[in-house]
Amino acid sequence: MAADGPVLVLGGGAARALAHLGVFAGLEAHGVRPKAIVGTSMGAILGAAYAVKPDASALIAAVAELLQSERFGELRKAFLKETKRRRGGLVYSVRNLVRRGVAYGSSTLQPTLVSAEAFADSMGALIPPGDLTDSEIPFRAVALDIDSGEEIVMRRGDRRLACRASAAIPGVLPSVERNGRTLIDGGWIDKVPILPARAEYSGPLLAVDITEDIDKHDGPMDGLDMFVRANAIRDARLIDWVLRAADLAIEPAVKDVHWADFGAIERCVKAGREAVEHGWSAWEGAARSRRLRDLWPGRAARRRANARRTAEALGIRWD
Repeated sequence: MAADGPVLVLGGGAARALAHLGVFAGLEAHGVRPKAIVGTSMGAILGAAYAVKPDASALIAAVAELLQSERFGELRKAFLKETKRRRGGLVYSVRNLVRRGVAYGSSTLQPTLVSAEAFADSMGALIPPGDLTDSEIPFRAVALDIDSGEEIVMRRGDRRLACRASAAIPGVLPSVERNGRTLIDGGWIDKVPILPARAEYSGPLLAVDITEDIDKHDGPMDGLDMFVRANAIRDARLIDWVLRAADLAIEPAVKDVHWADFGAIERCVKAGREAVEHGWSAWEGAARSRRLRDLWPGRAARRRANARRTAEALGIRWD
């Protein structure tokens, strides 16, 4: 494997994140190993597992086995079954449950819909125990401090705990107490954490965007519909701007996959592989250009320092 690979940034998107597995496999097919991985939500879980043991085939097999296990079944009960009945993102699904009184009874009165034990047990099947610093590929996980509103980039400490925090969807999965902070899903603050990656690492950056499409809407909308749709449009536009900071962003063709459809693993893996293959020529050109620009003395260090200052001004903290 080539040592001089990309800084790989993995976005969140629940089941759509299975496309990251195909991205790993696609890079391996070209003899490339990531220089570092920065992930959020499911991107953090899969990124951490791959960073410890960079073997795409083995990880794909492990994920497929987990998804068919009784252990994972604990995470797919009432809420996931309920939300999968109609297409839409997580926020849309919560909206529908609220209207029918399901979320009030199950989510508002109870802290979460999935126990901490079930979630930790399930994720432990993929992520080996150990410290974030103990992996073959440097790895960072992103979460949101719900008290301070800061984006937290976790770079040391318990690996499993950090990934649980990065994927803790509010009201669905339990928040995580870590170093005096209450942490939830990093996708709520940074769906594709490019700026934290830029602040720490030099070299070409490859981002993987798996956020859902915004469908054209026809027909009337009530106030709640309008609120949810406006929020989704805002997120999409922000992501468009964020992606411009990557040397290349690839978008596996999974944006119409329901966030709870973990049965779509074969399709998602294939889409990840194809996204790498289709973007490979563009990636080689972008990476060559970045490396040439960074040959100027001190340029890479200045770029990292500028990104760090910007990140800190925006409330991003390293922990």
